[in-house]
Amino acid sequence: MLHLSYRCILLVVLCFIPILSFAQKAYDGQVIDSATEDPIAGVTVKLLKEKITTETNRRGFFELYLEKQIPNDTLQFSSIGYNTFKLPVSQYQSQMFISLEASNTLLNEVRIANKKKLKDIVLGKFTYYDLKDFVSRGASHHTEFIVSRTALAKFFIAPKANTTLRTISLGRQDFPAAPTLALRNAYTNFLIHIMLQDTVTGAPGKILFTKEIALSDNSKLVDIDLDMDKIVIPKTNFFIAIEWENNPYNEIITVSNAQKVERTTKRGWQVTKDAAEYRVYYQPFLVGYDNEKTFKRSLLYIKVNNQWQVCKQYHMGDLALSATVHY
Repeated sequence: MLHLSYRCILLVVLCFIPILSFAQKAYDGQVIDSATEDPIAGVTVKLLKEKITTETNRRGFFELYLEKQIPNDTLQFSSIGYNTFKLPVSQYQSQMFISLEASNTLLNEVRIANKKKLKDIVLGKFTYYDLKDFVSRGASHHTEFIVSRTALAKFFIAPKANTTLRTISLGRQDFPAAPTLALRNAYTNFLIHIMLQDTVTGAPGKILFTKEIALSDNSKLVDIDLDMDKIVIPKTNFFIAIEWENNPYNEIITVSNAQKVERTTKRGWQVTKDAAEYRVYYQPFLVGYDNEKTFKRSLLYIKVNNQWQVCKQYHMGDLALSATVHY
């Protein structure tokens, strides 16, 4: 009953969202380092004429709201150690990436040298380019229709056994379809599993590590730091699985028009009327993209009826899910 009550409240709120949305203009996006593509926290984001200011959070995500938009206003992004960047609001795109260049070239060189010294390697690497042009390049790959309320696993091969898993990065999107109406939800919970490959079936096998991830914004690029967890992968072949949690916090409720049979006449004619059709989808919506350099397809498994099987329905080039290992 609690679950149904929650949905009822959401649907009531949903009915009023169109009225409120016309009163506010939202600017949101993610700020990253142009050299490393790491999110930058603490960047000051300011609308110069409106004089409204905010800061990026630890994932580099920002949001700005205002009652009335000034057409020729400018968004300014500034942070210590980076060149200030100005973006006319006329060039703004929803949930766009803002790339800042470091003001000190020597600093970049030191950071690159440190990464090389640590012998870190990124497996399944994707770039912010693969995420930012997700829609404009005609890509329509997404995962929620296939893996809602189940799990998806991607296969990785480490350079050697006994590597340490440091970071998992994933690319995500807002609801990718275009329904009549959808309630945007920034709060997302899901599980990640680090799994060994079953030597007989080749499918995901023993679980080495599980962690619950909670997100509170709509950032496209999510880095999950695992340094404190000290995860050592004893073999070269392993999987990273994303398990969707079936709870109200992950729900995206959409409303669209549908035809409902009101009555049937004596002659057998059906009389219909317009009715609202509600559907529930579950976050996170991961990104599939076309790997234009290698045209590589990820080996993906999907969990169906508690059994892992090759995900043949997933028609995409690659999945925006990477693992950084140290060796």
